[in-house]
Amino acid sequence: MACSKEDKTVKLMGELDEEQQKMLKSLAAAPSGAGTEILKKLQEYAATKMEAWKKQKVYVGIVGDPGAGKSTFINSIRELKPKQKGAAKVGLCHTTSEATDYPDPNRPKSLCFVDFPGVLLTKGTSDKRDFDIQQYLDEFGEKMQQCHVFLVFSSGRIQHNAVQIGMKARDMGKRVLFIRSQFDKDLADRKNDDPDYFEGKTWDEAVANLMEELRDDYISVLKQVGWKGEVPATDVFIISGRYDSVLKGEWDIPSFRKAMFDGLSGLQKMAVITTCRDFSKGTIKERGDILRSQKANVAWAATAGSFVPFFGITSVPEAVFSAYRSYKEAFNLTEDTVEQLAKMTKKNPQDLKKFVSARLLAGTDDTLDRDESFETVVVVSTICRELDIMPGLVETAVTFFIPVIGAAINASSNMDRMRKVLDAMISRMEKCASDLFDHAFDQGR
Repeated sequence: MACSKEDKTVKLMGELDEEQQKMLKSLAAAPSGAGTEILKKLQEYAATKMEAWKKQKVYVGIVGDPGAGKSTFINSIRELKPKQKGAAKVGLCHTTSEATDYPDPNRPKSLCFVDFPGVLLTKGTSDKRDFDIQQYLDEFGEKMQQCHVFLVFSSGRIQHNAVQIGMKARDMGKRVLFIRSQFDKDLADRKNDDPDYFEGKTWDEAVANLMEELRDDYISVLKQVGWKGEVPATDVFIISGRYDSVLKGEWDIPSFRKAMFDGLSGLQKMAVITTCRDFSKGTIKERGDILRSQKANVAWAATAGSFVPFFGITSVPEAVFSAYRSYKEAFNLTEDTVEQLAKMTKKNPQDLKKFVSARLLAGTDDTLDRDESFETVVVVSTICRELDIMPGLVETAVTFFIPVIGAAINASSNMDRMRKVLDAMISRMEKCASDLFDHAFDQGR
C-alpha cells in the first residue's frame, strides 16, 4: 500500500532533529515565494550536521596488568607494528607510570586510546606502593573522566588494582568492557597440554567451548578480586591483540567492536567507523546502520547543488561526494585500505581493486583509479537507473522547492528519492565489503 504525502512528511520529520523540524515546519507554512531563505538555512544546517562527526573525538581508556597485552592491542587497533613511529612500547617488563595518549594515525583528532597505569610507582624508583585508589583518582581521575569507553585488560588472573580502577570508571558513568587477551597463546597451550580436549569436536566447536570456559572463569575471578555488581557475559571478550587477529576480526574482536559503538552518539560512532579499520564481516551491518542514521542530512545538503546523474558528467554536489567518500572509508574500500588488505592476505592488490570496482560500478568498464568525483557520479547514476529514478534527481534547490504550496510535502517526495539512492549506495558497499573480505581471505571456497 502506497504511503500518502502526509505519511511521507511524518516519516521525514522523524529523521530530523528538533531544529531541522522547526525549520521544515516554517518552510511548509511560508507563503508562496517566501521560503527561499528558510530552505537555504535548512540546507546549510544539514551540511554542517553532515560534517559534524569530523569534529568529534572519542577517547578509549585502557587499564590492565603488566604483560596483559595492552600495548600490543593499542598498536594493532591503530594498524601499527611495535617499531613504527607512534607505537606503544611492547615488552613483558614494561610498566607505564603515566596516562599516555595514543592517537590513531589515520585521524588523530577523531580517535585516541589512553593507556592508564595499573599501579602507582614511587617517583624516581621502580618500587610499587600499596595501591591507594583515592591517590590514583587524584592523579588520573580527570583523564578518566575524559574517556568515553573503558577497557580492563588481563591475560589471565586479573589484579585487584585494575578491578578497582574499572569500578571507579563505571561509577563515573563510563561503559566498562573486559578483555582477556592472548587467546592465541591460550589455544596453543590447551592443544599442547590437553590434546584430548579437541577429540570428538570440530575445531570451531572446541574453540567456542574454550572461549566460553575462559569467559566464565574471568567473570568468576572478577568477583573474587572485588568487582561489585553484575558482569554480563556480553561485556567480556576473548581476543588476541596481535596485528592480524585484530584486523581480521578473529574470535571476539567483531563483538568487541560492536560493544565499543554502544553508548556513543551517532556522530561519535561515525568518527570511530571512519577512523578504525576493520577487515572482518562481523561489523559490516553495524557500520551500514550508522551511515543510514545520518542520511537525512546528506539528502538535505545535496539539494543545495545541481546534480545530473549521467555517465560522463562530473558535476556532483559536495554533500553526495563527501558522503560517498565517507562510506568508502567506513567500509574499508578505499585504495589504501584495499592495498593493506592485499598485503595482509598475500593477494595481488590490483586484483582486489578490480574486484571492488566491479562490485561498486556494477559491471561498467570503469576502474577506481580515476578521479573519485567522477567515480561517484558513475556509481550514483548506475543506482538511479537500477532504481528507475529519472535523471535530474536533485535540481537547484530554489527552483525545485520554491515557490510551492505545502513545501514540506514536496520536499518529502524528493527526500524519498534521495534516501533510496543513499540506501542503495550503502547496501552496495555493504555487499562489496562482505564479498571482498570473503574473496581476500578465501572464505566459503
